[in-house]
Amino acid sequence: MNLIKTLTWSAVFAAAVSLGATAYAQQPNGGKATPDQSASQDRNREPEPASITGELTRVMPDQKAFSVKSASGAEMLFRYDDKTVITGAESNAAGLATSSGSQVTVSYKNDSAGNLATRVEVHPKR
Repeated sequence: MNLIKTLTWSAVFAAAVSLGATAYAQQPNGGKATPDQSASQDRNREPEPASITGELTRVMPDQKAFSVKSASGAEMLFRYDDKTVITGAESNAAGLATSSGSQVTVSYKNDSAGNLATRVEVHPKR
């Protein structure tokens, strides 16, 4: 009689473990993201915007780039494109070239090609 009880409970335990393992196996990758899914999510995420305030030192319109020297003396190079919002300068990007020496605040994001300015605010000269 004890042998029958032991065998019955063993069969019930084995069935429960089997059902639990089957349910777990049906979840894609055990409910965890694969490296491909994680990389895809990282690529879709926009980089955090940063900003710097300093003196506009050089503008290179043919390269769609400019540089800004911060108060600490560090000079940073930025690219701009058609989506870059430029305020305080005449005719937007064209006016940026005539604003050398002005104080600017640049909001930018760092991508694979370097610093891309998303917004440039040219402060009036004092």
